[in-house]
Amino acid sequence: MIECPSCRHQEFVGTLFCGECGTRLTHISTIPDRSKQPPREDYDSVGTRPSPPEGPDLESGAFLGLKVIEKGIVLSLLGRDNFTLGRSGKSQAVIPDVDLLSYAAFEHGVSRIHAEIQLRADGIYLIDLDSANHTVVNGKKLDPQIPFPIHNGDIIELGGLQLQLISRYRI
Repeated sequence: MIECPSCRHQEFVGTLFCGECGTRLTHISTIPDRSKQPPREDYDSVGTRPSPPEGPDLESGAFLGLKVIEKGIVLSLLGRDNFTLGRSGKSQAVIPDVDLLSYAAFEHGVSRIHAEIQLRADGIYLIDLDSANHTVVNGKKLDPQIPFPIHNGDIIELGGLQLQLISRYRI
């Protein structure tokens, strides 16, 4: 059995969300110790990668953010090592960590629990959570449930909603 960190409800190992409060139960390791850095590939040489974002900075202390391209608004992601992305709905038991409803998520085809961003020791990963309208990074459609590495400046499409990753996270 595993215990929900929010409400202390007991769930079976492998359960993704708490049945009582809806908190995501899958956790990964914390932000890595920067003194032991693994070898880094040269991602700057990839020709299809967009240029790094310009404009507003992240909130103080934030390592990660998402820029809603259509609105020009930056959503800072603070205090966790994983974030679910999606939109809320009426009488929905599970609410995504990053609720994109106010950015026309429904109209753009964003699923209620569409994707997840994970900070791992070896980088930042995006996982499509079997969304109805797919997740795309820099024009490449992601396979469901397969972690895909993402980097500062990458364009993420959840359905038709475009986001740009802003990251100070270094491996």
